[in-house]
Amino acid sequence: MDSKVDFKAHLSKQLGFLERSCQSYDEGFTDEAIRIATVIRVIVHQTGSSTSLLKHLGATTINLLSTTFEPSPQTISFVGMGMMRVGNGSSEYFPQLGNGPVNDFIPVSKWWNQVVVVLNKKHRITRKNIVLAAANKDGGAHVDKKLSAEYAALAQDGSVGSFVYETQNRREEKPIESAHLVSLRQMGYELLNSPDLGGLCKG
Repeated sequence: MDSKVDFKAHLSKQLGFLERSCQSYDEGFTDEAIRIATVIRVIVHQTGSSTSLLKHLGATTINLLSTTFEPSPQTISFVGMGMMRVGNGSSEYFPQLGNGPVNDFIPVSKWWNQVVVVLNKKHRITRKNIVLAAANKDGGAHVDKKLSAEYAALAQDGSVGSFVYETQNRREEKPIESAHLVSLRQMGYELLNSPDLGGLCKG
């Protein structure tokens, strides 16, 4: 006898996972971002052999929060998922959460395929690129000996720039680290602050 699956309950559970992973990240466990990727994949990613929760819920046309601009095709350097802060003897590259210049709601398909980082002409990186590499290859649900080119480039120290210090006529440079994890935490914020998504759990 077939049992009916409560997909609303499953979405509520996944959003709970997402909220707790974001909280853990904010408490300093930044590698929790990899599990953020796994949750996003479960909710959004649709393939011929794997059905997303949004598909199960008939909600593939809802809007999700985007906190970044859309770079033009001519853009050769762009970082839409993090912010830099330098001062008081310290430096930080961190998720901007709701403090950035953009808070737009866009269709799921556009959100998933939106370019959020441009490292050079070769690497125009989408949310989908980052999430699937983290979930499928970097320990979310599977570990692969080879990462995707886009994800490997973003994960490399200094991929989105460096902090530069000048003191007593001495110049020091410190590469920014973990831009891929910062990007995933920002995506977690976007999903948790998407009313259309949260509303699917109700009723």
